[in-house]
Amino acid sequence: MRNRIFGGIGIVWGGAILLNWLVSDPPASGSAAYQGGQSGAVVFGALMLVAGLYYFFKKPRRD
Repeated sequence: MRNRIFGGIGIVWGGAILLNWLVSDPPASGSAAYQGGQSGAVVFGALMLVAGLYYFFKKPRRD
């Protein structure tokens, strides 16, 4: 049950990061460090979304 809760949080949070990246306007003249941080956040958001989807839809083990 705990993995489903954390998976749901990962889906919402990672999806929100990616959605913000998709709908926001790119900065006109940003520094390289700012753009590198933004790219890192997009990668982190995508990883969170994928991991959240995996844990949310994973079947529980039966021992």
